[in-house]
Amino acid sequence: MRSRPYLVMLSATLLAGAAFALPVTRAGAFAGDNVAAADPGFVPDSGQINRGFDEKLPTQSRPRPIPTQAEVRAALAMPDSDQAALGGDINATTGAAAASTQPPIGATGQTTPATLSQRNDTLDRMPIMALPTGLSDAERQRIYQAAMADGTPLAADAAQLAPASELNAEQALHDIHPLPASVRGIRGVERLNYLKSKEKVFLVEPDTRIVVDEIGS
Repeated sequence: MRSRPYLVMLSATLLAGAAFALPVTRAGAFAGDNVAAADPGFVPDSGQINRGFDEKLPTQSRPRPIPTQAEVRAALAMPDSDQAALGGDINATTGAAAASTQPPIGATGQTTPATLSQRNDTLDRMPIMALPTGLSDAERQRIYQAAMADGTPLAADAAQLAPASELNAEQALHDIHPLPASVRGIRGVERLNYLKSKEKVFLVEPDTRIVVDEIGS
């Protein structure tokens, strides 16, 4: 005959097992009804909780085009003030900020939102690696003419290159050359190499094989 303490322990074990065997959906219903009402992100049946942000619906808008090198150079030439803006006009009656095309308080030329700055809008759409070098138009023409007059052969498949492109192995081994001595002293290109197609000269960072600028006629 089993002892009484053994039967008590067996009963307690069975009751505990029954509690854990209850369906999760039923066990969560008591808390879920109240929590889900206050927190729409909580789903009792799956255990999902609020992820902390609203799920964004797919946008139907198309990505904005990347600007050309000429557009970026023109944007870089635009005035870029480092003075903090004083903000838009204030409505004298309500004290609220009036609709304005002026930068927000404290914004400088570089921190003005792209919606209020054509310069920043253009630069924001250009990948950083594709930003042109700070060469002037005169310096660019000097480099172009010197490279085209140099006796180096045209590079293979150079027509496919653009700023931020990486040279393939064939181009890196056989087609890049040091800049001609007559233009190697121009600030910003001292250590760059170049390769050329029939119509363009591509400036290349030799350590990374990345095209950092292209110069046309």
